[in-house]
Amino acid sequence: MSAPAFCLIWFMQVSGSPNYIPDCPSQLVIRLDSYIIPPVSPHPPPIMSLITHLRPARIQDCEHIYNAHQYAVRYTCARNYSEAVLQAWLALLSPDSYLDTLEDERKLLWVIEFKHHIQGFFQLNLQESQLDALYVHPFVQRQGLGTALLGRAEELAYQHGLGMLKLYASLNSEPFYLLNGYRPLGEAMLPLNQEVGIECRLMRKLLTDR
Repeated sequence: MSAPAFCLIWFMQVSGSPNYIPDCPSQLVIRLDSYIIPPVSPHPPPIMSLITHLRPARIQDCEHIYNAHQYAVRYTCARNYSEAVLQAWLALLSPDSYLDTLEDERKLLWVIEFKHHIQGFFQLNLQESQLDALYVHPFVQRQGLGTALLGRAEELAYQHGLGMLKLYASLNSEPFYLLNGYRPLGEAMLPLNQEVGIECRLMRKLLTDR
């Protein structure tokens, strides 16, 4: 194998490990002798807390909530539902559809900001002990935002005296809730309009299990 045009070799002094020098021309090797690898802290800094912020929603947030919501339905839920279901689902959404939750003291609407932009939200119905909605923008999924939202929703429910939380999980979100301690109670079909319904799973978690 021919040598690369440039080689940067870090000679790391690792206990019990011999130095390794690849087959590179000596004139192309930059030696950084006795480089010491710092110990890894058992308690890494909370990086997520530096770029995320959970807070109660405000009226001016509704457009951003709607943006995250409709993108999540369009792209995340498309793996499990037909185009007819998606269109009926999207027809129910609008920036004004969150105002009832904001104005109802028995309901909570929270958002999560990721890098200073609203990228997810949850709606919590305290009277029904039910998580009505939890969505994260598909472009920033798998960053821990959904877990952070769910944890805050459960915390708030517990603080308001609820002993359990139930929800209707879409087929694509069921694995997420299973991983977070929710147990399926059965299948359900929620109507979106007079002709179309959405298949989902009724699930529940005892908050004493947190």
